[in-house]
Amino acid sequence: MRSGTSFFNGTVFKKTAARYWPVWAAYLVVWLVTLPLNLLMQLQQMDPDFGGYAGRVEEVLASSCQGLLVAAVIFAPLAAMAVFSHLYNNRSANFFGMLPVRREGLFLTHYLAGLAFLLVPDLIVGVLTLLVGAAFGANGLMAALYWFVVAAGEGFFFYSFAVFCGMFAGHILALPAFYAIFNALAAALIMMFAFICSRFYYGYYWMEGTLPRVAEWLTPVFKLSSEVWIKITIPPDAIPEVALQGGGTLAIYAGAALVLTVAAFLLYRKRRLETAGDVVAVAPMKPVFKYSVSFCAGLFFGWVTALVLGESTEIWIAASVVWAVAGCFVAQMILDKSFKVFKKWKGPVVMGLVFCALFAVVCFDLTGFETRVPDAADVESVSVSDLSSSWDSRWASEFETSDPARIGDLIILHRAAVDQRDGWEPTGSEDIGDVDLELSYHLKSGGTLTRRYGFYLDPGRVDEQGSPAWALERIYGDPALMAADLGFDRAAETLHHVIYTDRDWFDSDKYAEGTPEDIAAGVQELTPEYEYGRTYGQMTFTGMDARALLDAAKADFAAGRLGQFHVGQYQETRRTLDFTYQNEEGSLSSARVTVPDTATETLAALERIIPAFLEHEGFTGTEQALG
Repeated sequence: MRSGTSFFNGTVFKKTAARYWPVWAAYLVVWLVTLPLNLLMQLQQMDPDFGGYAGRVEEVLASSCQGLLVAAVIFAPLAAMAVFSHLYNNRSANFFGMLPVRREGLFLTHYLAGLAFLLVPDLIVGVLTLLVGAAFGANGLMAALYWFVVAAGEGFFFYSFAVFCGMFAGHILALPAFYAIFNALAAALIMMFAFICSRFYYGYYWMEGTLPRVAEWLTPVFKLSSEVWIKITIPPDAIPEVALQGGGTLAIYAGAALVLTVAAFLLYRKRRLETAGDVVAVAPMKPVFKYSVSFCAGLFFGWVTALVLGESTEIWIAASVVWAVAGCFVAQMILDKSFKVFKKWKGPVVMGLVFCALFAVVCFDLTGFETRVPDAADVESVSVSDLSSSWDSRWASEFETSDPARIGDLIILHRAAVDQRDGWEPTGSEDIGDVDLELSYHLKSGGTLTRRYGFYLDPGRVDEQGSPAWALERIYGDPALMAADLGFDRAAETLHHVIYTDRDWFDSDKYAEGTPEDIAAGVQELTPEYEYGRTYGQMTFTGMDARALLDAAKADFAAGRLGQFHVGQYQETRRTLDFTYQNEEGSLSSARVTVPDTATETLAALERIIPAFLEHEGFTGTEQALG
């Protein structure tokens, strides 16, 4: 390109805005309909005597935050494709190269034009929304300001990201392809690796829907959608309170957008005009593209093929190798714009060998993943997310401990699970039980080791020191752990409600009058609509009744009449209490307590509470037998 002296060209800016007006016009129309026009219709339908106009304005602005993210993700690459379209056609690239404008000026002019496609409509929509609210006497200034900040921040990031991707592309369709791939690449690779490891590694555990912290940040759609929004609080008879949540996250992505913009500018300065029409315009990135396509093809299509043909190890390995080789050839065809690439066989062969090596590492556990059990001396603490057995009536035990004795017991259970990695058939005892274990070791070195198992143990060895049954019995016998597991130590949380379940609720001989059908219908009407849904045989208590049940259950637990679990002794689950607590953030969590016949305090409290509850709610049934 021939250099000139101008760093910005107003004529090019105006021509670009006029030529690609459908992009910014479509974006503007979408938000005009979504915000000011939608808000106007809603305010007109409200009762003037009722008021609440201010709250409605802010609610409409806040509810559109997810829409802002979607719009930014879609329109940002469209704007980048439009303003930098001259890079993908030889004639246009040569034309702009002959203009008396420096490359810095060309980049800045086109970059600002595309950014204006997003920010100017955002500003117009924000102002019109304020005016609509003001016409009804509502002041939504702060909400509108936060809305514009979110719109500008997200639009700035995704547009800069799209421009950066466009600098690697030589074909206009490669830009949205690179943009879409890199937006989801980190999350996709993590999930694919996790799925493969969970299939081949015994004890590997990955919770679906979760990502490592780095992968979250490298997946901006996921991070922004989960952390950035406008929070509206409307107290009774008070002015609505507005706050921007996730402002720090938005600022970090705005900083990343600046870095991407500078990187895109540096690539633009070094870009060769003759690369117009190529899929990859930057020569050093061509082998990266080739082997990345091969690697992703082997992972994804190998997995899909295994799902279709059967998830055997042999099929999975063979399919992954074949697809990796095929992906490498296809990528070479795209780069060379020719089908005659089979003479370049070295790369595909290398990729095939790479996949064979990867599967060898996994299948033969060359890293020692499956057999690794930490020494108790190296463990700072252990978090248990699930510990349940055939004899345990709870959903799952959850606790954290730094007690060396309990850490040692958990390591014994861990070793028992590892010893059964090749399968184990019970012999001798007929009363073999199964155990589910999910735990995370927090090591003194700062690392974390997480495993999940399902294995068997023999309750007949409960008195044998060092056996898995002995270790599990010691855990069940720890009062502190059981109090935490049953929810009896949640002093910092508020008791929200208690659900009592009696699985024999509708036995006809338990009522002096009323058919089982009538009783069932009556109880269904009484059950409040909590998030757990309506279930026959349940009653929900709040307030003083809930507190009385909690106090009674604690008293029974302290006296050893409730919450006692023993290896080999099955628990009666006919009656249960689900205590639901609310923390300072407002989220709810529950702990289930089985009510045995020995829980005299709890049963007495239920005897006192249930008749009054039924009478208050107008239930037609009479005496409830709890025994």
